[in-house]
Amino acid sequence: MSRITTTLMSCVSVASLISIGAITSVAHAQDAGAESERKLSTVTVTATKREQTLQEVPVAVSVLSDEVLNSTGTGSVEALTDLTPSLTFNKGSNETNSSLSIRGVGTSVFSAAVEPSVSVVVDEVVMARAGQGFQDLIDVQRVEVLRGPQSTLFGKNASAGVVSVTTRGPSDTLTGAFDTEIAEEDTSYAVRGTVSGPISDTVGFRLSGFTKEYAGHTRNVATGERLDGYESWGIRGKLEAEPTDKLLLSFIAEYRELESTPSLTVLGSEDPAYIAAIAPVVPGVENTAVNINGRNYSLSEQSGISAKVEYDFDNDFTLTSITAYREWDFENNLDVDGLALEDPEVGNLLTFDLNRGITNLDQFSQEVRLSSPVMGKVDFIVGGFAYFLNADRFFERRLEIALPSFSLAQSAEFFGNVETQNLAVFASGNYYFNDQTSLFGGVRVLNEEISWDAFRDPANVLQPGDFPFGGPLGTYADFNGSIEDTAVVGNIGLRHTFSDLLNGYVSYSRGYKGGAYTVAFGTVPDADPVKPEESDAFEAGLKFVSSDGNLSANFAAFHTEYKNFQAQAQRPGDITFELTNAGVVSTQGLEAEFAASPTDLLDLNIGLAWIDAKIDEFPGAPCYAGQTAAQGCVGGVQDVAGGELPYSPDFRVTFYGRHTVPFENLPFDGYVQASGYWQDEMNFGLSQAPIAQADSRAIINASIGITDKSGRYQASLFVNNVFDEFYVTSITPFNLFGNAVFQTVPRDHQRYAGIRFGANF
Repeated sequence: MSRITTTLMSCVSVASLISIGAITSVAHAQDAGAESERKLSTVTVTATKREQTLQEVPVAVSVLSDEVLNSTGTGSVEALTDLTPSLTFNKGSNETNSSLSIRGVGTSVFSAAVEPSVSVVVDEVVMARAGQGFQDLIDVQRVEVLRGPQSTLFGKNASAGVVSVTTRGPSDTLTGAFDTEIAEEDTSYAVRGTVSGPISDTVGFRLSGFTKEYAGHTRNVATGERLDGYESWGIRGKLEAEPTDKLLLSFIAEYRELESTPSLTVLGSEDPAYIAAIAPVVPGVENTAVNINGRNYSLSEQSGISAKVEYDFDNDFTLTSITAYREWDFENNLDVDGLALEDPEVGNLLTFDLNRGITNLDQFSQEVRLSSPVMGKVDFIVGGFAYFLNADRFFERRLEIALPSFSLAQSAEFFGNVETQNLAVFASGNYYFNDQTSLFGGVRVLNEEISWDAFRDPANVLQPGDFPFGGPLGTYADFNGSIEDTAVVGNIGLRHTFSDLLNGYVSYSRGYKGGAYTVAFGTVPDADPVKPEESDAFEAGLKFVSSDGNLSANFAAFHTEYKNFQAQAQRPGDITFELTNAGVVSTQGLEAEFAASPTDLLDLNIGLAWIDAKIDEFPGAPCYAGQTAAQGCVGGVQDVAGGELPYSPDFRVTFYGRHTVPFENLPFDGYVQASGYWQDEMNFGLSQAPIAQADSRAIINASIGITDKSGRYQASLFVNNVFDEFYVTSITPFNLFGNAVFQTVPRDHQRYAGIRFGANF
């Protein structure tokens, strides 16, 4: 253990003692010496496309402020799961096979034609694909996680929920800020900076940027290099103009790049020859080494522009227009075999070094909405939405096998294109029976058309002489098609204020995600499109705030059923993944979130979630590798009714606590802080393979630091994963290499320490 880790662990021990004393003070908060004079700040959200307080909005929503994000070093969308109990993340080998899930429901598929069930929205602009949403959080004002179907106001790819990111706007005076983070072990650093201010009396600007680098924690014993590292940078500019007191114009432009070296480590294999070939790597749960000769890389380039126009009429109506265009270019390759062999020189080993894909995507969206003031007993929002997507997909792969009797080399290329058009009109509003009770609801009518074309000619081999025996890789394909659908979604509910301290709501909502088609290397011409995914959700919630304003508690109970749930699975003996409708699935449970300032020196946030996400009907599910008839596999299929949805632990707890230590005679105060989560075991696969089961885990992060009394600077020492608990973010059984099982090991699989420093002017 390094010197800095030893020092920090001592700091954490002190911090723990102070935190225990701080938490004990909660029980004595009514004592005169402990009673807080400070109230919780009012949290504003836009979950209903209007600004409302968190306590009054009739939606189950988790809110993370910039203060919490910055103090915990939460710098990416996927890291939000550490602080949000109902949000989980499946990190695969690259952005295209990673996904977010809310209440156990998400979409993790390879096809370029499939959209996510959890929508990521940045400054009111939807990201077309999940991979676009896994971006760095810079200069963020707040993040809202809307739980449950949100299709009425946020569109078709929000059938499970929304992660909405709102970034900061220009300031009234010239301001600036920067912060940096440096961590030990597999060295990493990050630098972020912002400058903002007025250009004139009516025009302001904000410019933000970041750069970060991480060496990587996975060792490639074949080359000596580190994998699972990254280099990333980005910039965003905002311009706001207010030519009159009724008109506000906002323009945003951003660009970012990410280059990473993702890898999969071997958990196990049934083939002794394969185990011997990857030596000196030893497969196992805590394996963080590979022995490969192929190049693993992932390149992502993303840019976007948007314009927002808001006009306030004399009668207090507001017209809003949001126009946006985005591009995303993505390329990756993965050494699939996990071997350092150029040729399969021993046994019947297969080399699979080339598995390369390129995605080029551009999207255009336009939303217009009119918001009314409260007119007697009614207010409303009406609007329209248009969305156009074009995505090109190129893929190539090469396999080689050497047997005593013959050698076989197979290779081929695939080209695909997907175009999506989505047009919708929507309306939402409230009817106020009296000051205590109101009816809320809305409707969205959408029409969607998806068209595709695909081409694969196995004769177009990558190297001359491939497939001399055994035939080409894949079959010839040259086809196109389209599907069109019109759907009506909506929500309705009742909200009641019991007192100034307590209100509640009940609601029903219908979610929708359009049909799709497998546009991937294994696409076959006669494949049927998957059906649209529809959800019916029932929810009841209570929201409470204490009379002294230093405690809030929000509760939600829910039940949601998804028909034609879109998923993918791999059948035994097949190297491709099949896009399918997984019958009927459901999720139900209870959620609770608490925020408290029991003393002027202590802030606490606690989240609890019990979620039962399961498969209700899926009689034709693919078997997992090695599954026997006694285990339910008959004719290559099984019935997984009653099984768990992937990436969904039943219980999850998150927490954040910060205790200020005042120093009266110094220009700064100290603080100790801890955050983290606990979750129970979960399965990573739709097929319910026992090998894909992950154990429960508790991840605790802690820090100790100082902050200037006037807010000019702050510095801290931190330790992430204090108890050094190893875990993985995906387990993938593969039908090659003796039914090998691969896993994804994240950066935070081990304890590491670092420093953070930030300054403002």
